[in-house]
Amino acid sequence: MDLTAMKRYVFVFSQQHLKFRVAELESIAALFDVRLAPVSDLSKVHVCVVDVRSDADVSAILSRSVLLRSAYELLAAADTYEELFAGFEDQKANFESFNDPSQSFAFRVRKNGRKADGVYIKTKIKELGRMLPFEKAVVNLDNPTNVFTLIEEFMDKNRTSEPDKIYFGRMIGEGQGSLKAVYNLQERVYIGNTTMDPELAFIQSNIVKAGVGSLVLDPFCGTGGLVLPAAHFGSAVFGTEINYMIAKAKGKSARQGVKYLTEKESLRANFDQYDTTQMFQSLLIADASHHGLWHLQNCSSGIFDALIADPPYGVREKCRKVGHKERKEHWTLPSATHDQRFPEKSKYDLCEVFLDLLELAARVLVIGGRVAYWFPVFPEE
Repeated sequence: MDLTAMKRYVFVFSQQHLKFRVAELESIAALFDVRLAPVSDLSKVHVCVVDVRSDADVSAILSRSVLLRSAYELLAAADTYEELFAGFEDQKANFESFNDPSQSFAFRVRKNGRKADGVYIKTKIKELGRMLPFEKAVVNLDNPTNVFTLIEEFMDKNRTSEPDKIYFGRMIGEGQGSLKAVYNLQERVYIGNTTMDPELAFIQSNIVKAGVGSLVLDPFCGTGGLVLPAAHFGSAVFGTEINYMIAKAKGKSARQGVKYLTEKESLRANFDQYDTTQMFQSLLIADASHHGLWHLQNCSSGIFDALIADPPYGVREKCRKVGHKERKEHWTLPSATHDQRFPEKSKYDLCEVFLDLLELAARVLVIGGRVAYWFPVFPEE
């Protein structure tokens, strides 16, 4: 990779879901054709130095990532404040481009791994004001042109006084971590017993590169916990659900203290709530193991750009597919006497669930399409 045209940035990551960090970042980079050259080990530290081509590329990543909290153009870095301030003196010419009456500025202090009190922050801001040549620039705390941020990184839990590394940079922007609050389950219209955590659902949509112009399928759609983030990013979404009661939002409520679902609760109501109804194409009451549902004119071309799934594991939701149940003695009425008939369900082995899911993905995904699903793992105690 040619690094001659690359600029150096500081990425500050969330400390949650560390194992998904690299997968999400690389998928978003591939989506926007962004070249990344990590200098730090992204899988181990939360404040990482990364080489990227431009501010625009960094902003593109920030527009999607829920695990990248913020990003900064790196202007200086040191192990101690003495080294940092000495570097300011040696590199004053590099800061002259910001010393202009047309460019307002503000200072921020961020301690990563420690809490900072107001007195400490004010002290550091005063030190920055004395050391940096911004005499002509105007201070604007509300809407500055440039936000210069002092980032202190603490890697040693037992070290409480001095940071392990200090970075000084110009803020590019913030990531999409706030989406987990916007899509929180407490305020969502319709939820179920196994509705996916919003943050994990957004990570999954990023990994499959959901976006404008793409078609996304969830064969175990449920209450739509996985397709809502895909729709938020601009994908047209489809779903199938074998459980009639879940698909039609009937029966008992999953909310604590609430007995039954109401007519206001439905999958479509969730899309209405987040103003993404136009991206919701259809929910079919269907068996995900019956792949003949999807008629392909050319079986090699596929239909969907991505398949996302959280299959039932048999813990809070049963693994079921259409089939014949073993008859019991008390089943005395023939099916013809019933006004309505629902397909019978049979047991569905967990291994078969995932084998069928992968077969479905191979059948309906376009060349280069992506599949991301949750798989139950029982760690050794």
